[in-house]
Amino acid sequence: MHHQIHQRAIAGLLFLFSCSSAFAQKNSKPLDEPEIRAYLAKNDECPEDQIYFSKLEHFDFKHDNTDQAIVVASTCNTGTGGPDIHSVFARDSSGQLLDLKIAEPPPDTYDNMFGNRNYDLIVEDGLLVATFTDDQFRDTPLIIKYQWNGQEFAIVKIQKTGIFQTSYDCAKAQKEDEQAICHVDFLAELDVNLNDLYKSLLAKLPAPDREALKSEQREWLAQRSKTCLIYKSWVNCLANYYQQRIDALTKRLAAQSAATRPL
Repeated sequence: MHHQIHQRAIAGLLFLFSCSSAFAQKNSKPLDEPEIRAYLAKNDECPEDQIYFSKLEHFDFKHDNTDQAIVVASTCNTGTGGPDIHSVFARDSSGQLLDLKIAEPPPDTYDNMFGNRNYDLIVEDGLLVATFTDDQFRDTPLIIKYQWNGQEFAIVKIQKTGIFQTSYDCAKAQKEDEQAICHVDFLAELDVNLNDLYKSLLAKLPAPDREALKSEQREWLAQRSKTCLIYKSWVNCLANYYQQRIDALTKRLAAQSAATRPL
């Protein structure tokens, strides 16, 4: 009798070990591109051949000896806006794919970004890090760092560029190009330089010519937002637009100074 009980106990332990081993194998299976592609195709209602991966990396955020998958990808729904998938995938208790929650930052987090906003996901010092960009000629204006807390990737730090001094009050800026210039250091510097140059030239002109220059400057400002649309390559466009105006006024100031110099 005792022998039979002992055998049943051993059989039960073997069964539990077998189940736990199968469970561990199911949950330790690497998250590969075909499986994630199939998941995205189903959830985004997008053909698998229209899903393109920009990034697929693995890291153990949970510290449970199972790697999660960091994915940046574009589906058929993205258009020209860049990758629309920024996710970290894991497996649930049944071995199925699970899109881990990433906390949403406050809306004003993005107030220093303009045009076509994109971001990448990287791992840095064990944290999930979102690095944002809105123009190829602008350094990373926004970085958000997350840490897994057992429930979600919670925000632990937000780094962003501030507002730089311009010739106008950025707090009252209405147009998008005005607002954008306030948030890019070298564009703000160009704006200040141009304003100083404009005032210097204005001071040297005879009264009848000053109104003409003022009107010309107003027209230049009006054309700025039409010439440099805040979308792709807007930083370089604005920099060139300013530099051309600076060069033109510099020549006119030199000529005016020479003309009014005492003989």
